[in-house]
Amino acid sequence: MVVVVPTLGELGRRYGIGYAEAQFLISAYLFGLGAAQPFSGMLCDRFGRRPVLLTGFAIFVAASVGCALADRLDVLIALRFLQAAGVSVGTVATRAIVRDTHDEAGTVRALSVIAAAMGIAPVIAPVAGGLLGASAGPQSVFLLSAALGGMVWLRVALRLRETVPPETQHGTHSLAQLIADYGTLLRAREFMGYTLMYGMVQGGFFAFLAVGAAIFENDLGIGQRGFGIIWSGMALAYVGGAALNSRLVRSRGTQPTLRLGIALTVIAGVLILAVALGPGHGAFSLIGLLALLTAASGLVIPGAMAGSVSYRPEIAGTSSGLSSALGLIISGGFSIISGSIYAGVFTPVAILIAIACVLTAATAWMVRAPQTSEP
Repeated sequence: MVVVVPTLGELGRRYGIGYAEAQFLISAYLFGLGAAQPFSGMLCDRFGRRPVLLTGFAIFVAASVGCALADRLDVLIALRFLQAAGVSVGTVATRAIVRDTHDEAGTVRALSVIAAAMGIAPVIAPVAGGLLGASAGPQSVFLLSAALGGMVWLRVALRLRETVPPETQHGTHSLAQLIADYGTLLRAREFMGYTLMYGMVQGGFFAFLAVGAAIFENDLGIGQRGFGIIWSGMALAYVGGAALNSRLVRSRGTQPTLRLGIALTVIAGVLILAVALGPGHGAFSLIGLLALLTAASGLVIPGAMAGSVSYRPEIAGTSSGLSSALGLIISGGFSIISGSIYAGVFTPVAILIAIACVLTAATAWMVRAPQTSEP
């Protein structure tokens, strides 16, 4: 998703468009992920994780090669959508496979490792895209994506066994039954609680991400280079939070760790708003609180993801696809709102971040249930 960001300016010049129009290459990808994930989850339950992964990554590789060869902007945007639709199976099937092969506590620990890897990716990808784009042209980043996708496809083909238990295989179920599963999930307080928690905690992060570079420059006097360095630190804070999650789940249990993450999220959000409303907000205080918010997200997200796929383990693929899509819509909505309300003043964005953090805590009551086997 972000490997193409450093090349947007060059792609804009290639196709004769401005930077704002080039952003459609990001929007098309996000829309492709959100639109395809529910269907990917449904297919994972109906046909199994392995064949859907292989098909999805084959589509991703083909679309990536097509992006590198596209000579028209509308074709490139369409192929970016297809890229995302294909690779959407990765997020969905991964969570389902983890739930297939682990108990609830093990699922949280495994997803903590995955969340840490996801935190590193946004740091590495723009660097790789910038270096490759500068040396071999902007289209080369799509060939890099195709190569990486091909490596994943090959490893899945050679090493991954099917993880759907035979007794829960949905291959004989009707499409109507699978659609009915979505209705069951949407009406389930626990599933929606974890899904909303995932979307809200990401929303606070996305609200700042949308205008972060401008805030650093206008409010803190930190330029683009400084923003890049600091943002890399934020990613490391997220990785640290996710790694800490795995350790705390082992020693304290799933729910206590989740409650700690939620508490830190609220504290960070409220303090960010307090700093914004104060007489002057220094760089160190704001950066420190943003790091706290990011680390708290690393504590919350693995538990929220695990909770959403553990509600109905027999339809973990369907649960994963629907939860991922809804979470993306919610967090993306905070990003859109943030971009529309920011007019050179940080305070409205700080209010939005605080709202997202408080709503994260408000979802906790939805997932309260008698814990009969809390680790």
